[in-house]
Amino acid sequence: MIVHELMSMESIFSEELKEGYHVLLGKYKTVDVVMEDTECVQEIDCGTEQIVEVVFDPGNEYSLIRLGAYTFKETPSLDELQRTIFTNHGDIFAEAVSA
Repeated sequence: MIVHELMSMESIFSEELKEGYHVLLGKYKTVDVVMEDTECVQEIDCGTEQIVEVVFDPGNEYSLIRLGAYTFKETPSLDELQRTIFTNHGDIFAEAVSA
């Protein structure tokens, strides 16, 4: 079983999105947990992953809607991240794309 432990979270592109939309970059420690038997658990460190999530906040408490998630082995460059998100969510970035 793979376990992702959140190490840090930051919001990016906040000024460029339509109201209510956010892009979050999370850094996760990835661990593979293997049950050897009822008394033994083995944990294997699998490194870290960068997960970028595009979310919409309709303004209600505890109501973020995830529109997409993209996994990177290393922190993506800003250009790589923009291309990935623009390809899948260009309508959210209307002002940023036309600028």
